[in-house]
Amino acid sequence: MSKNEGKLFEGDFQASAESTQKIFFTRIKDTFIPAELRNRIRVTKNDYDCMMFSERYLFTLELKSTKQKSVSFDESVIKQHQIDKLKEASDYNNVISGFIINFREPDNKVFFVHIKDFVKYQFIAQNQFSHTYKSRVNKSSIPIGICEEIGLEINGFKKRSKWHYHLNDFVKYAINTYGSSK
Repeated sequence: MSKNEGKLFEGDFQASAESTQKIFFTRIKDTFIPAELRNRIRVTKNDYDCMMFSERYLFTLELKSTKQKSVSFDESVIKQHQIDKLKEASDYNNVISGFIINFREPDNKVFFVHIKDFVKYQFIAQNQFSHTYKSRVNKSSIPIGICEEIGLEINGFKKRSKWHYHLNDFVKYAINTYGSSK
């Protein structure tokens, strides 16, 4: 049986929110279309993967999981309409938007990168402008080193076979960092 690591990460993230942490969480389900029908059927695109609500803040989130040391900007990985929708959502009061990036290798590190920080990095990287980042800038991806610089790490631990993430700590840290920066 083949397992999609990204979907497993999404499931662990959701289970962490819904456990004792009392965070409202809803996943926006992807629609599966068989390969032979994909060219003939039009399907609406999800704006992002999920929404969380806690401490009077709505979090709109796109979750990415990789075994690589970076996440590609390629349209097949990070879709432009998702970036646009996360930026749009972040313009509202009490809404915090961004990417949750899971680097599975070597230590299962997870980071939240606010959409405005992501867009700024992507613009600098793709246009090769001068910058103040300490880590190496890659014009085609966002590496783990940059996520460590501009993101918030979400701590977790492995319970037998599943991961549990400390989302209450993340929520408090994200609100303190981004909550009043509209």
